[in-house]
Amino acid sequence: MDLKDKIKLIAEALDTDEELRPETILENLDEWDSMGTIAIIAMLDRLFDVRLTAEQLVDVKTVSDILAFMTEKE
Repeated sequence: MDLKDKIKLIAEALDTDEELRPETILENLDEWDSMGTIAIIAMLDRLFDVRLTAEQLVDVKTVSDILAFMTEKE
């Protein structure tokens, strides 16, 4: 899966039409709320077998941070 496909998965999980890039700051997205956070957690668990801890989640600030978890299990 390439970078474009992974970013598309993130956009779908967040249900956003915003153009996401690795440097996109999540807190600037209206969709990065509690439901968006849960959607990302579920997507990472389902598709990449990644389970985030609370400490890891606190450190997620950008799309690139999410992408890092998506590549760990490849």
